[in-house]
Amino acid sequence: MNMFKDLTTEQIEVRVWATIVLTLAGILLISVVCILLAVMFVDQDMDKIAPVDEAFLGIMKDIMLLCIGAVGGIVGRKGAYAAANKIKEAEQ
Repeated sequence: MNMFKDLTTEQIEVRVWATIVLTLAGILLISVVCILLAVMFVDQDMDKIAPVDEAFLGIMKDIMLLCIGAVGGIVGRKGAYAAANKIKEAEQ
C-alpha cells in the first residue's frame, strides 16, 4: 500500500467516502435507466403489467431505495461531522 504512504487519515477517509458515494450513485443511475428501458420499450397490456415485469420493477425499486438511503446516510454523516468541526473551530 505504497500509494497511501503520504496521505493523512482524513485524505484517505475522503477518498473512501467519495468512492462509496460514486459507486452507490452509479448503481442508482443504472437502476433508473434499466427501469426506464424495461417499461418504455416493452409492449404491455394497458390493464395490467406482466408478472415478471412487476417482480423486476419491485426488485429495482428496492435497490434504488437502498442506494438512496445509503447515500443519504453517508452524506449526512459527513456533513454533520464537517459542521461539528466548524462549530468547534469557531468556538476556539
